[in-house]
Amino acid sequence: MKGNESITVFLIVGVVILCLAYVIIVALKNPNRKLEARLIWKGFIEFVLKITGHDPNPQPALPGGVEPSPPVGGGGLAMPSRIRPWFFRRWRAVVLASLVLLLIVLPATWWLNQPAPWRMLLSYEFNEMLSLLRHGARDPLVITRGQASLDRVTRMVEMRTDSLAHDHYKNEEIWIIDHYWQYWNTTNLREYLRVNKTFVAGGGKIHRMFFLTDKELHEPEVQTLLQAQCQIGRLGADQTGSGFELWRANPERMKMREEYDAISQAFRELPNTAKTFDNFDVMQFGDTLYYSSDFSTDYRVMGSSTWIFDPNLVNKIDLRPLFKKSIAQRISCDRPLPIMSAQAD
Repeated sequence: MKGNESITVFLIVGVVILCLAYVIIVALKNPNRKLEARLIWKGFIEFVLKITGHDPNPQPALPGGVEPSPPVGGGGLAMPSRIRPWFFRRWRAVVLASLVLLLIVLPATWWLNQPAPWRMLLSYEFNEMLSLLRHGARDPLVITRGQASLDRVTRMVEMRTDSLAHDHYKNEEIWIIDHYWQYWNTTNLREYLRVNKTFVAGGGKIHRMFFLTDKELHEPEVQTLLQAQCQIGRLGADQTGSGFELWRANPERMKMREEYDAISQAFRELPNTAKTFDNFDVMQFGDTLYYSSDFSTDYRVMGSSTWIFDPNLVNKIDLRPLFKKSIAQRISCDRPLPIMSAQAD
């Protein structure tokens, strides 16, 4: 069993033992707790003592080895007193020790009988959860590996989709600024693209803006990108729903706008933003902020990423002012493909 698996087993067993010990102690010693719980544990311990041959309500021993007097009313002869064995003098400790041993052996046996790949995957997920707990909800979470960044953002969108399935009236909107578009034409983001489509189909809304020059806008690779993006909100062969908006901004013109400059200044106040705003792809949920940078040279791997959950930091920037026709262009997905056009004011 590997180190991560051992830590997982010990932590699970330890938590179970502590919880059980707390329940037993509270149920037996605290008269202010529920009577039902006290009776259950008291009855359980008495049952254990009976099957071991010990009376849970013994008569107190007389000092000096004096035998107890015969019962009043002509009963039979009293049995001579004997020195109680060590087990019966320490019955509470023995019962608790047996329970603890049982709780260690059974989970460990069950764990070792599971397939090793399944144990490794569960251990990884458990350690990931512990890592999140160590960071805390208000501390920025930094993901250094590109694949882990993609997996985490995909999972976040999936979680939002699940929440929409339970609450159809919930408003889930995502505002996205993509300064880099090249990695969208790789195979790595196919699953993420599918998750985007599922999110929109479930009632969510995505507003995505790509920074494209006039020359790039007419390149075949960009046309392929835009066609794939339009499939996210596609309702039919020639109709796109209102759950997905595709925008394009000219990098040179946008950087001269006051709205963009204000966001760039506010972005520098966030953790891990030593580079300028145009080096990041930013994703803003209603209560969470995500941004990534340091993409590979061939754009096949996403870069390191940072997650912000603290409301005070999340609210420092607002991407929505950039999504206006006065400063950007709305891409129409209802036009015949592959001919794409930009709608201006």
